[in-house]
Parts: sequence; structure tokens; C-alpha cells
Amino acid sequence: MKKVILKISFFLLAGVLIVSSCKKEDEEETLIVTPAVDQDDIIDVAIAQGFDSLAVALTEANLVSTFQGDDSGPFTVFAPTNAAFTNLINTNPAWNRISDIDNTLLTEVLKYHVLDGKVTSDLIVDGDFVNTLSGYTFKINTTGTVTIDVNATTGTGINVTAVDVDASNGVIHVIDQVLIPSIPTTIPTQTIAQLAVAAGLDSLVVALSEANLVTTFDGTNGNFYTVFAPTNTAFVNVLATNPAWNRISDIDNAILTAVLTFHVANGTIQAGQLSDGQTINTLESTDLTFNASGTTLTGGSSTAVGISSVDNYATNGVVHVINEVLLP
Repeated sequence: MKKVILKISFFLLAGVLIVSSCKKEDEEETLIVTPAVDQDDIIDVAIAQGFDSLAVALTEANLVSTFQGDDSGPFTVFAPTNAAFTNLINTNPAWNRISDIDNTLLTEVLKYHVLDGKVTSDLIVDGDFVNTLSGYTFKINTTGTVTIDVNATTGTGINVTAVDVDASNGVIHVIDQVLIPSIPTTIPTQTIAQLAVAAGLDSLVVALSEANLVTTFDGTNGNFYTVFAPTNTAFVNVLATNPAWNRISDIDNAILTAVLTFHVANGTIQAGQLSDGQTINTLESTDLTFNASGTTLTGGSSTAVGISSVDNYATNGVVHVINEVLLP
């Protein structure tokens, strides 16, 4: 009976708040986070903890059912306070309440606050990019106070004010600002695989085919990736390093697969999110390091590989073009 009452209370609360509680206001807010009772789901916990604006936003974006029920998830939610939503609304004179925000934008923003799986604070790795349900990434810093960086130059140092608020289908961490991903101005229409063909990255296309990796990047698996794509000349140069290699198909498949996955990271990591010395975890497991001076990547047995083109967006990630093949 408790669950039923909570669910009914949620919709009654949301209906009232949509009309009246999300207007711009200057009052300071103190949010007291108390332990969840009886392992309620994420929606129940959000209501119990007073995340009224988040509840309204989820209702507006038709995302309530995504986080409702013990069979959903598990998810990790970085939950903005009511004051955080008020501050967001104050950034746009056309917004007086959450319902004024374009629904597509609101949905992307809310998904940007959610990780797939239950990630408690002890599992967070300092400086790691984390992949959100929106496909975009942000970086978490745990040295000193726990903070989030959305972008290397803007939206940095966003405070995580409480962690590990448990729910039956995940965990909530509280943040004091609404996270806004850098959404491309032009909506991409091609997958990474299609983008590689359209951009004339013929050698990369051949290499992916030889390694049976085309379907990984054709958008069918629902994952998002960041690909550091070597040019055709880069592949010609790597073939020249071994007299037994006259074409890409001459490269041992295991070696080719390792090399290609060394060029890929999970999630959509944009150029503006990379700061000097930033570590990038690759699918191959060997890390890359971004160097702002000269805009290069290093890692494995490669040194100072130049990045010549950035932020080529695809429906399932982003491609940055590099001028040499990276070797793990």
C-alpha cells in the first residue's frame, strides 16, 4: 500500500508543481538529505528528499517510468537541487518554469545526469570520463571535494554535495548545478561508420572491415563512441614500417584489432572537454594522453600524434581525425 500511495503522491505533487513551484525566485534553498527508507525506487526517493523540480522535469520529459519500479535500472542519478533548476531557468528570459524549456532539450539534459548501472562513490575513478544515457560524457574529480567538469573551459568544478543516497534501483548523488552538455548546433544524421565513408577515410573503413568491427560503429548496438580516426596517409605510413605489409589485409587480425580499438573510447568526448594531460581510456585498455600544446595524443609506443580535425559528430558519437596511426 505504501508504494501505491507514494506513486499517487508523486503525480499529484508533479501536477501542482508544474503550475506553481518552478517560477524564477531569488530565495536561497537548503536541501537536507536524509537516508532513504525501505529501499524505495529512485522516483520515491526523489520525492522523499524534496527534489521537487527534478520530479517536475522528469514528468515534463515523460521519463518518470524510466526510473520507477524495482525492475528498472539500476541507474546512477546526479540529482540537481531545486535551487539548481531555479538558477537554470534564470539563464533564459523566455523560461519562467520548467515547462517552458523545449522538451527535446530538457530530455537530453535530464539523460545527461544519469549513468547506466549503480556507481557508488567508492567506484568513481578520479579524472574519469563517465558515459551518460544521453551519450555525452562528463569528467568527475575526486581529489579534494568531489566535482564535475562538463567542459574544460566552462562548466567546471560543479559540486557534488551529497553522495550514495540509496534506492532500490540505483543510487543518487546530489549536485548544486544543472549539467548542460555541449549539444551540436547541427543534428548529425550519419553513424560513425557512415561518417568515415563520407569523409574519405577509406583505409580506416577497410581496416574496420578486416577486423570485423564495422557493426560496432554502425549504430545498431546503441553505444556511443569517440574515435580518433587516422587518415589514409597515416595507414600508408604504418604499412611502410613492415616489409611484409603491402596492404591492410596483410596485418595479423589480432594486431589490427588491438590497434583499432586503441583509437576508440566509450562515450562522446568532445574536444572542449580535453585539458592538457587528460587521460583517455581506450577500448584496447591502454590509455591515451591528450597534450594541449600542439594538440597531440601520446600513448603506447606512439609519441606526439597530431589531431588535425575535431568534433565531427555522428549519431552514435564523435570522430576526431589524427595524422598517424596510434600503436599500443
